[in-house]
Amino acid sequence: MTARSDGRDLSALDEVRLADIRAAAMLRELASMSFDASIETALAEAAAEMRVGRSDVIRPALQEWLAMRRQALLE
Repeated sequence: MTARSDGRDLSALDEVRLADIRAAAMLRELASMSFDASIETALAEAAAEMRVGRSDVIRPALQEWLAMRRQALLE
């Protein structure tokens, strides 16, 4: 394994980037994304309360998660 000048392991960074790519792919496949029953119920309730679609609840959460991970990589 090769270390970067900041001491982080390259393979660990690659794993993080792969997870980010998977999350980005999930953003494109929101309609087919499924969660366990309790999460689906919470999503449905939140969407109904906000009067938006299910994907309009999931998309911002995933985008925020990706942004936080990206920021953590830069630190």
